[in-house]
Amino acid sequence: MSRAPDDFDGITSAFLGGGSSGFGTSKSRAVAQASLMPTLLIVGNVPTLAGIWIAQYADQHARTSGPVALIRLDGAASRGEVYRAQGRALPTDGGAWMERASVFARSWIVCTDCQSDASAIALSGCSLVLLTGTDETALAAAKKTIEAVVQAGKMGGASVCKIALAFVGSPETSAQAACNSLIAWAAERTIAVALSLGAHSPRVDRVESSGPVPLAMLSSLDVAAALEFIGIAMNGNPDRFSDRDRPMARPEIASPQPPLSQSQACANFAPTEFAPSISAQKPTESAQNSSATSSGVVRDYFPEFTPLAFNCPDAANVQLALDEFAALHLIQSNTGTNGLRIAAAWARANWKLLCAACPQIDSTNARVIEHILLDDARDAALLHRTGVLLHARVDVAAMGTVVRRRVDLNSSETA
Repeated sequence: MSRAPDDFDGITSAFLGGGSSGFGTSKSRAVAQASLMPTLLIVGNVPTLAGIWIAQYADQHARTSGPVALIRLDGAASRGEVYRAQGRALPTDGGAWMERASVFARSWIVCTDCQSDASAIALSGCSLVLLTGTDETALAAAKKTIEAVVQAGKMGGASVCKIALAFVGSPETSAQAACNSLIAWAAERTIAVALSLGAHSPRVDRVESSGPVPLAMLSSLDVAAALEFIGIAMNGNPDRFSDRDRPMARPEIASPQPPLSQSQACANFAPTEFAPSISAQKPTESAQNSSATSSGVVRDYFPEFTPLAFNCPDAANVQLALDEFAALHLIQSNTGTNGLRIAAAWARANWKLLCAACPQIDSTNARVIEHILLDDARDAALLHRTGVLLHARVDVAAMGTVVRRRVDLNSSETA
């Protein structure tokens, strides 16, 4: 099946490990899978290249429901991309891409060939969509696929199969007629399947995609194992980011602070009602030093912001600050983006706690804006269009004294 901004979200982490065995024929594995599962797009007989119609389906869905993460299972060529990502930056590493997408993607679609294991499809626990054309050959192939999936589900003890039909390359009237034809055929053959018209694409339109990223971790997995992997990735890492499974980590206080003015009172971040759910950790000396340095960065180069008295425990070199519009800014003083992404995902995972800790943050709108402050403006060449605001330190002569000042290299519109 090889075929070819206002807010920013993110993080890298390793959340899965170990091998995976083949998919069994009982429904126990489906029950054990993560509660959140992707839509499984079964690619049937479509006009011309299937890749363009897969993209049309994902983009069409993203237009109405928000960013969609699409994963194409194709052995060593398995890859993922996000449609309608709204300018968000995405890493090129497969594991980091999946973690990043899990932060903001509203829905996930996994597409596989109709020749894939019917048992894996029927017992996947996913919503099933069959992508097909409306000509006689395509409908004949669709009937064969539907029969195989239903029969496999029946043997595995699954309940009545539900399949949405997505017709491409034809107007809505033809799509509806083809759907009615398949429904009548299933009723005549007494096939236990609920068919419905899920979508149709009459033509190829322009799509908005982040571009494909290789997903090497899926290359050796069968469909069932890949779906299980993706299901866990969609939920993120519950041990690290979920506020449902464990208490949220309390932000670390970087170092003793002098009395704060009223505008900086948000550093008092231990409300009584949250105390039982917070586990505080004593910051290390290195973390304190790093935070102190970062505070100096905000004071010296971003005087329009108010620095916060705590930082992300996993990215001590990233300084947190607020602007006059109650948006949260993350500022990193080097070219490495891992710390920035870690801090961004940490902030979103602990957003309720941050808002309770700092009442000045706008709790109704989770605005997290990322910055990188560079020593050499040439380092920004590879960072443009990644969704990060870029700045450079430059030497400026003032009254016979050379001082360092900040120069903005892009804006929120061009980031």
